[in-house]
Amino acid sequence: MKHIFHLFPAAFPDETLHSVLSRYVRLCGFSTCNAAFCSEKAAASFSRNVAFPCRLVDLVEALPCGAGLDVSEIIKRHTLIPYYAPFLTHCQLDYALASMAGDGHGLKLKLGVVASRLEGASRIRFCPSCINDDVAEGGAAYWHRAHQLPGVLICPRHGTVLRVMGPGWSTNTGHLNLPGDESVLAHSVQPDIPHRCFSRLHRIALRSQQLLGAELRSLPADSMRSRLLGGAVKLNLASGSRLALRPLSRYLEAFFQALPDAWEYSVLGDFRGDLPPSWVTKLLRKPRGTHHPLKFIILAEALDVDLANLPSVGPVKVLEVQPPICDDIADRNLAPKLDIKPLAFQPVALWRLALAGEEAGAIAAELGVSQSYVYRTIRSVVGGPSAWMDARFLRERSERRVAFEADYHTRDAHNCRGYRWLYRRDKSWLSNLIAERGPHRDGRSDTSGMFALLDASLSDQIQRCAHYLRTLPGKPVRLSRTRIGRELHALSRFEKQLSKLPLCAAALASSCESSEAFRIRRLDWARAVLYSERRSITRSALYRTAGIRFEKLISE
Repeated sequence: MKHIFHLFPAAFPDETLHSVLSRYVRLCGFSTCNAAFCSEKAAASFSRNVAFPCRLVDLVEALPCGAGLDVSEIIKRHTLIPYYAPFLTHCQLDYALASMAGDGHGLKLKLGVVASRLEGASRIRFCPSCINDDVAEGGAAYWHRAHQLPGVLICPRHGTVLRVMGPGWSTNTGHLNLPGDESVLAHSVQPDIPHRCFSRLHRIALRSQQLLGAELRSLPADSMRSRLLGGAVKLNLASGSRLALRPLSRYLEAFFQALPDAWEYSVLGDFRGDLPPSWVTKLLRKPRGTHHPLKFIILAEALDVDLANLPSVGPVKVLEVQPPICDDIADRNLAPKLDIKPLAFQPVALWRLALAGEEAGAIAAELGVSQSYVYRTIRSVVGGPSAWMDARFLRERSERRVAFEADYHTRDAHNCRGYRWLYRRDKSWLSNLIAERGPHRDGRSDTSGMFALLDASLSDQIQRCAHYLRTLPGKPVRLSRTRIGRELHALSRFEKQLSKLPLCAAALASSCESSEAFRIRRLDWARAVLYSERRSITRSALYRTAGIRFEKLISE
């Protein structure tokens, strides 16, 4: 990075990195990111208002000596990674810390953010009361990390509703903005939150802020599941590890009545008949894959469980700059070399258990030895560790195949036990089984009624969204299926399920506009702007104000 900072403002508590850089730009008299950082591509990695800024090593090297910021301090104090850290695996967290220091390649995909619908439903937020307090106490308004956490619609400090950036606002703009700017205030909207939701939303905001400031490492998956399951048992919603699905569904449905049905909560409160949402049963039945933190926070709030006091946690610590490489057994030759002949002094019983795929703890418990002895014995034979790893893989694959086949009679494939593991490591077998048994299996759920209800509700939302986009102040935006789908967080449904939603297809057809109609609307708007500013209404002025290339229109 060629840009050198000759000065740098001191960071405020709970301030995002984007906010600190925005205040630096104001102090230097620049207006855009490109002007401040000399159009360097690396600057876009850490100057945009995102949850996981990267190339932080380049940024720290360019900072002046008195800035008092290093990579570890920036990640812990000015990004959202401490909020996500307790719910990531150790491998994911180490990868995230190293990637944010480096180029960030594949980071969101590794953390599961790309596949999460919650991230698409979340927007930039700020608190007007915090703006007044920040200006009075520090002399400048800034973006707070706690306000950007998914599901936080109430300010944890003031208990007031946060203002949300509207559809016309882009998080990838090259402009570095602060919440007190006129352009930000003009594009913000006030969410319509019922008064009954205030108390519960405030508690969720406090829980989220508590996790953000706790600086925890990965929470133990078994302890987290046990704590959540224990909360369900106390409420008579489970017996041991067995869930009472209908009482649990009724309890959670009543719980979601005190939450809004918009933003992130529209994604989570998806009840189907007498069953709770699928993400609830996944958190309570499985040790944990990777799920969004908001799911754990809401379920903990519903079951009255405190996740911040789980044992075996430690502070976040930044590791190496280079991303660690996580070995995947699917990339190796799956044919295990089981023809190892142990030395004469090696116990035959230990090797019998090892080549049967038993874990070190089970072998040690059965033979009455320590786990260290088990590891030393296996490592003493050439090829022993690799053969033991292959044997454990084959045993796990067999168990997951049996569990998947047992569930596939009555469930969809992606809801069966072991589906994700088999999809990644045994895809050929999984594909063959689904192709062979899928068309003939029993118990397939009838989704026609669900799509009928969804079609009626979503078509009404499409019309209201189109009216909202058409009446936005400022330069008109085009009403397209993609734009409406993104605003309603239903673009994937429009792309894959529109044939099952006839009312939605009709609403989209009537609401969307062609490129020619959009350009005419832009020209009408430009004519009104020129007239109100008492400027000469010429053809060049019209097309320049409307943002339309005249040559393109002629060629069409």
